[in-house]
Amino acid sequence: MNKRTLFALSVLMAANLAFAADTTQSRLQPTTSGVATYVSGGIGQDESTAIQQAAKNYSLELEFVIKATPKDEFTSDIQVKMSDASHKTVLDTVSKGPFLLAQLPAGRYHLEAIKNGQTKAHDVTIKPGSHQRIMFEWSE
Repeated sequence: MNKRTLFALSVLMAANLAFAADTTQSRLQPTTSGVATYVSGGIGQDESTAIQQAAKNYSLELEFVIKATPKDEFTSDIQVKMSDASHKTVLDTVSKGPFLLAQLPAGRYHLEAIKNGQTKAHDVTIKPGSHQRIMFEWSE
């Protein structure tokens, strides 16, 4: 290959990498709904890495898994409902991937994760500056 061809290939590869990074970031833009700011995703290596790096900046990290043989599998399209101590819904969304990060005010929350009609529930207390990680698991 000549220098011109190598240069052209280098430019194309750099543009492709920049596009992939930009696409991942645009899919992982936080959404605010009432008092909750959240982001969900984690499909593919780039998106999974990006969301796991962002997790420390959120008070709540949810992970969705199906217990399977020979190994567990990530799952998505989970209906997520969060309500505060006065039973007011603070978030009702569908996860776009196996992770959902939420920034919530300090307080007690009831979480529900629903997949194929099966509801898993968990109560959590968010403290200022804290980070909680909760895994929801369903059987195969």
